[in-house]
Amino acid sequence: MKKSITLKELSKILGVSISTISKALNDSPEISHDTKTKVKELAALHKYQPNVLARNLKSGTTKTIAVVLPTVQNNFFTEVLLGIETEIEKTDYNIIISITNESFKKESKSVNNLSNGIVDGFIISTSEETQIEEDFNHLTSAIDNNKPIVMFDRVIKTIECDKVLEDNREAVYKATKYLLESGKKHIAISSTINNITVGKSRTNGYKKALEEFGITVNEADIVTGSQESIKNEVSKYLINNKPDAFIGLDEDGTLSALKAVKEKNYKIPEEVAVIGYANQNIAPHLTPELTTIDQNGIEIGKTIVRLLINRLKNPTKPFEKVVLPSILCKRLSS
Repeated sequence: MKKSITLKELSKILGVSISTISKALNDSPEISHDTKTKVKELAALHKYQPNVLARNLKSGTTKTIAVVLPTVQNNFFTEVLLGIETEIEKTDYNIIISITNESFKKESKSVNNLSNGIVDGFIISTSEETQIEEDFNHLTSAIDNNKPIVMFDRVIKTIECDKVLEDNREAVYKATKYLLESGKKHIAISSTINNITVGKSRTNGYKKALEEFGITVNEADIVTGSQESIKNEVSKYLINNKPDAFIGLDEDGTLSALKAVKEKNYKIPEEVAVIGYANQNIAPHLTPELTTIDQNGIEIGKTIVRLLINRLKNPTKPFEKVVLPSILCKRLSS
């Protein structure tokens, strides 16, 4: 591969200083129009590419932000990433994306490696293993190394940083209340995220609504499992139980409940209503059209970027916690 031409080589060809070449390429008013033209034409001829990293390191910043996600299989994180990219385009920052696949080891390694002068800050949603392990040294070390963090969705309460959350508890509380007010009396939930804060918060919203309506919470109605097992768990639950509604607390839990209920030949929503989290582009095309809780992922992504850019500009300002509302999109399954 041909080596890119350097500023020093350009300066030798034109017989001017490296400083003049640099200023000309950056449209400095100190350099004449003719010199700028000659420098830019020569740079284009030799396909000169500036060393952005070296330039940013010289100024004490990399102009790069790390986005650390637990997965992209969940549509919510894809939407958040779209929001991040939309907002980052308005700035002079770039992003590096790391997918941890729910691994504490990979998350820790990524954060530690990227903290070493490669990025200016982090956008993070922690992995399931990190929350189970309760080992946050890689996160606190990054902050101690003057690498600010904005956490979203799966946040750690004990770490002081800017945070963006959905109203998880309130969203499922409202969904449960909506079903109860429509006449449903035996509501079950299905979840593959019961080990993380988000899942626990959503479950609490479900319990709160039942208690307000004087319904005793039956732990057997809280159906949990892994992404691979949740469909079987819901099917097993339906053998001995006849709920009149299901709320999925995540995409896998929702779609598994919908499929299991249909396989039992229950009429939806007359016999069993279904509400949950799912891709907003797909939900209207399911049969029946699926009532969903929209997490507003794109707006969350935009908000995260704005918070981190403000933090980088004002390191000592008070930390912010932003809670964005979810929206119940009512369709034919409820």
